[in-house]
Amino acid sequence: MAAAQLPIPAFAALSDVYPEGTVPGEVTRWNDLASTFEKTYGAPATHVARAPGRVNILGEHIDYSLFPVLPAAIEQDIIIALRPTSATERRVRLANVDPRFAPTEFTLTRTDKGWDADFDGSASYWGNYAKAAILECLARFFPPGSGKEPVGLDLLMSGTVPPGAGLSSSAAFVVSSVIMFLAANGLTEGKSKGDVVEMAIASEHRLGLRTGGMDQSASALCLKNSLLHLAFHPNLDPTPLPLPEGLAVVITNSLAPHSLADSAPERYNLRVVEVLVASRLLLHAWVVDDTRLKASGEDGRIWLKEALDLWQKKEGISNDELFEKALAALPDVLGKNGRDIEGWTKEEMIEASGMTAEAFTETYLNFIPVRAERFQLYKRAYHTFAESLRVSLFKSRCEEVARDPISNPADDPRAWELGALLNGSHDSLRDLFDATVPEVEQLRDLCLKHGALGARQTGGGWGGAVISLLPVQDVPAFLETIKKSYPPFAKLSPKELEDAAFATLPGVGAGVYEVKGEIN
Repeated sequence: MAAAQLPIPAFAALSDVYPEGTVPGEVTRWNDLASTFEKTYGAPATHVARAPGRVNILGEHIDYSLFPVLPAAIEQDIIIALRPTSATERRVRLANVDPRFAPTEFTLTRTDKGWDADFDGSASYWGNYAKAAILECLARFFPPGSGKEPVGLDLLMSGTVPPGAGLSSSAAFVVSSVIMFLAANGLTEGKSKGDVVEMAIASEHRLGLRTGGMDQSASALCLKNSLLHLAFHPNLDPTPLPLPEGLAVVITNSLAPHSLADSAPERYNLRVVEVLVASRLLLHAWVVDDTRLKASGEDGRIWLKEALDLWQKKEGISNDELFEKALAALPDVLGKNGRDIEGWTKEEMIEASGMTAEAFTETYLNFIPVRAERFQLYKRAYHTFAESLRVSLFKSRCEEVARDPISNPADDPRAWELGALLNGSHDSLRDLFDATVPEVEQLRDLCLKHGALGARQTGGGWGGAVISLLPVQDVPAFLETIKKSYPPFAKLSPKELEDAAFATLPGVGAGVYEVKGEIN
């Protein structure tokens, strides 16, 4: 059975979730959460919903163009203790064990337009991630006229995914919130992991983030000790991919501020729109016949993977040649007249799109909030094609290594080839996607200097974490050196430093635990 079709896991013990060495600490953490829940709300929790953060090994900023990516779940996670309460009051109380996040309370109210939860759509307030998930679930399972009523909720959250590190703490929060709602309302039976992914993606769209689905899929679908080769087109197709033995993934947090929501119109959202417009201009220039090219609005938006497939079919290009030919075609279409450097104005894009100004604006500029004078279509499309090729090469190399394992990574050229693919990804994010910051560059340089086979920024960009690939036996010395060498780490407490630099094993995806006394 495909991973997306599997049922939502019901964990029987924490050993189902965490590596052996971390289980004792997690047992303490989960029981502390349960104890605090009972003290806070006067009754015990019935369930704990859990969703991990993720690290994207390769395939950055290409998921929303429907190209495959290579994420992995990490051990760090979001857990939400819950107890259903009165369906009559429909009151939700949400608290966090971290005092930095103030508790909130709201009521689920039916209106003529659906459900209301005092939700303003902002991603800058932590409680809105839970609200977005709750509202999405309400719309699906308790529509007007259904005759069914949702329960109220008492909720207490604990998180070990560092916020702002590019490890998708927000996606973990939303995925765990979806599972929390399903568990509280007795709706988990018959629901699949893929259902959770779909609802989590829609929930983040309510927050104004046009996420491509990688983060939610990795959090919900991953298996222990495996990366996830995640294809999106024509259907969601997750395939486990073993990480080569002898290699370790180390995550180091640059500590640079990382808020996709606050900067979305100039950064994340803008990149989505730039790639979408590039897709339209390429198809128009390639004279590809598709009914959607005559449409506008949602029906007229064609993602870059779809565009590439249409062009491949028209020209009869083999899979082996596809990316090479696509990259070679970009300068004539998107880079002419200096636009590979200077970018495109709105007027130039409209003229080259074959659309009216009104239709173009409706389809692309009013799609999600963006702000820009010039649009870097060539750079964004080149990164997308080249990064997709790197994912394909990384996957092939991992499959080869699974058949013929690496015995000594430091001396095996295949391990260095994997590292080189990470390096190429980072260089592209910096030079073509303009998505790195000085702190990340400094930290990445240190990682390469002190033994990483390859290192790159991971996550949405503009801050966050650097992942490094290196031989397992080198991890302790590497971590010790990086902790001493990166200046911002000097200000951290021992616990903060432990959270900022660590090795991780690919972990298990999201699920739910039924509380029946002490958690073990």
